[in-house]
Amino acid sequence: MDLESGKPVFIEELVQNPTQHANKTVRITGILHAYDPAFDRAEVADGLNLLIVDTQLLGVQKYNVGQIYQLIGVISDVHNDQMAPPINLFKEAQYSLDIVLRARVVWEVDGLDMAIYKKTVLAMRQALEC
Repeated sequence: MDLESGKPVFIEELVQNPTQHANKTVRITGILHAYDPAFDRAEVADGLNLLIVDTQLLGVQKYNVGQIYQLIGVISDVHNDQMAPPINLFKEAQYSLDIVLRARVVWEVDGLDMAIYKKTVLAMRQALEC
């Protein structure tokens, strides 16, 4: 079985158009906002945008709320799932309860300059369009 590499996608893009990336492998970067080991669920935020993450495939990990993480996984439609309610959504959050990232890889990237990272991803996308 071949695994796809994760295409860098911003959480904002997933929230604004949840069906565009459905069933695709993506790599997201954001701050761990909340984690619930009882449900194998996390919430990762980038600014006011929030994505719900299924961490079941990651096994036992020590997560630090407030740290920056990158995750690779498949965006899945949750209409057919028995998803637990959101953990700790902040009032201003923009999110979609229609999708979830089923993460298979995670690593901490605390210290990553998110502004430079975003510029780099956008420049990479523009270069690959040529």
